[in-house]
Amino acid sequence: MDNLARIDTVQNSGMDVWSVSRLNQTISAILQSESAIQGIWLEGEIFNLTYHNSGHIYFSLKDERSTVNCTFFRGANQKLKGLRLQNGMQIMAYGGVSVYQPRGNYQFNVQKVTLAGEGELRLRIEQLKKKLHDEGLFSPEKKRPIPFLPLTIGVATASTGAAIQDIIRVSRSRFPEINILLAPCVVQGEGAVPSIVAAIEALNDPSLGVDVIIAGRGGGSFEDLMAFNEEQVVRAYANSRLPIVSAVGHEIDSPLTDLAADAYAPTPSAAAERVVPVRQDLEQMLDDADYRMASALSQRLRNVKERVQRVSTSGVYENPMAILRHPSERLQWQLREMQTSMQSIHVQSLRGLERFSHLSVLYQRELDRHSRRYSLLAERLDNYSPLGTLKRGFSVVRDTEGKVVRRFDSLKPDQEVELLFAEGKARARIEKVQKDWN
Repeated sequence: MDNLARIDTVQNSGMDVWSVSRLNQTISAILQSESAIQGIWLEGEIFNLTYHNSGHIYFSLKDERSTVNCTFFRGANQKLKGLRLQNGMQIMAYGGVSVYQPRGNYQFNVQKVTLAGEGELRLRIEQLKKKLHDEGLFSPEKKRPIPFLPLTIGVATASTGAAIQDIIRVSRSRFPEINILLAPCVVQGEGAVPSIVAAIEALNDPSLGVDVIIAGRGGGSFEDLMAFNEEQVVRAYANSRLPIVSAVGHEIDSPLTDLAADAYAPTPSAAAERVVPVRQDLEQMLDDADYRMASALSQRLRNVKERVQRVSTSGVYENPMAILRHPSERLQWQLREMQTSMQSIHVQSLRGLERFSHLSVLYQRELDRHSRRYSLLAERLDNYSPLGTLKRGFSVVRDTEGKVVRRFDSLKPDQEVELLFAEGKARARIEKVQKDWN
């Protein structure tokens, strides 16, 4: 009874009592709307790592004093590009804080991951990538085709590295006579950027006769490849007068020079394969083309010989006038057909005219009847016309304005009028107007 009384007291007191779900929902909304803990980079060491069957990755990050649970959902972790997380790995994770409401636990939702120490560099690369993309430096319309059969290849790489050896080995194995011109440069560390730019500019000299450039280096760590993410080097690739192939060895991330070049390859060896054709393949192509051309010419020669044979054995060849025989016979036949048709039309026309020979008599009869009727109507019309009336002794009175006077009371004494007769007219002045005839 005491417990029931306490509950009733709380309900009747007007207190705002929250449910656990409401509390967790409110905390979740507050945390997810707080910009200070959304879109941040979090650095720590991975432990309790789990790759779930659903494709999600669950782990915790820790430093010297604290830990936090992290979720890396499948849709986001697909962008790892071959990087596999491991316990003990020091990383930088980008994301924001959220709440798992059923348990009331907060966690860090990861959107992307990078190895610790690379975060600032990668952020700078992304900013440069966006800037150059907005300028149109990576536009597909700027890409030029690689020459089908270059005579001289320019190579911008280190003179002592494995890259130049791989390019020479692959190129000479594919086309032994190919010319390879090396512009040595520093590919990592201090001085690498101006050295790479100078090498590319040197190979663009028209006097060297270079057809295509391969610029790059062998594989290395993220820091080793940084020179090929620098703005000056990327612009040197994009501004090259000659077609240029980016050949920077890498396993995960592609350098920005891959986007700026006309083509790219994952390794210097692959770049050589991309640029240099196989001589045996070219020779086979020439042999095939030679065979197809010879076959086509032989077939055409056979066709011409057959036509000459047909012409030489035809009657027209022996008697050229024979070619006119059939057209002449056809013309004579058509002429006879035309004459017969015209005679038939003439006979039918004569028969038709005979059927209408009595029309002249009927026409004259109708003409006489209508002439008499016309004379009668003309006589009647003349009798009823104003001139006919005037000829019978009547006249027409008009005022000075030319209007016909129809009533006596429209006239006034001393008014001038005009009298119209059958022949001629006269002017008169009214002396007196009266209604009766007396």
